[in-house]
Amino acid sequence: MSLALEQLVAGTQIPYAGSRVTVVSPELAAHFQLGDHLLVEQVNGELLLIPVADPQAACAAIEHAHMAFTAMAGASDQAITTFFDLFALRLEDSDCWSLIEAANLAHIDRAKARGRSTTRLLADERMRLDMIEGLRAWRDAPASRARVISCVEHDGWKVGQVVSPLGIVAFVFEGRPNVFADAAGVLRTGNTAALRNGSDALGSARAIVTHALNPALNDSGLPSGAVSLVDSINHAAGWAMFADWRLSLAVAYDPQTVKRWG
Repeated sequence: MSLALEQLVAGTQIPYAGSRVTVVSPELAAHFQLGDHLLVEQVNGELLLIPVADPQAACAAIEHAHMAFTAMAGASDQAITTFFDLFALRLEDSDCWSLIEAANLAHIDRAKARGRSTTRLLADERMRLDMIEGLRAWRDAPASRARVISCVEHDGWKVGQVVSPLGIVAFVFEGRPNVFADAAGVLRTGNTAALRNGSDALGSARAIVTHALNPALNDSGLPSGAVSLVDSINHAAGWAMFADWRLSLAVAYDPQTVKRWG
């Protein structure tokens, strides 16, 4: 029978890495509230306290992506192609982009007021064009689901190596809006994505999802949640995301890595 963690007591020893222990500090024990999650980093024993709202935000995004992944099996390659085309067209539309740009400028102002760097936050015209170009590259990429890579035939039977979707791919990134265009590329191979970005850029992310991404999913007939946003400003939401067993792969965003999904 599993029991929920109800309290942390300073000095409690918690095992990790099979044969080592780490100790609950007085500060950690004081901050714990009922419903919070506790993770143990298995290399150095660091204890990660995740406030209850953050697992809820991560779970909601992953649940949507999980349900969408099941539905993606019935989506046609043409529907996926249409999604990329519609997503690009939404970003190309000046009225749609003005809404995204307004949200982007607002969070840049907030970041500057906090003394934060805005290098990775700006959704300028160059980035807009790069996103559109990237989406159209995914649109034009050949369908690869169920593609037979190799086949060995024998008398009466054969064995084939076939391309198959992984599942949910998680992306964690600081703020670059173009990650949405790159990460959406996993849909080409039948996967789905869950994204968690930095607190300084959450407003832009919400605007992209609301005004461009979700309408493109809906109008193409792809399942809602195929690309889901973890709606939280806290780093702990990323920790909660990585701890979810339903993820097939988790990526700390690197543009060169993402280009290899196709």
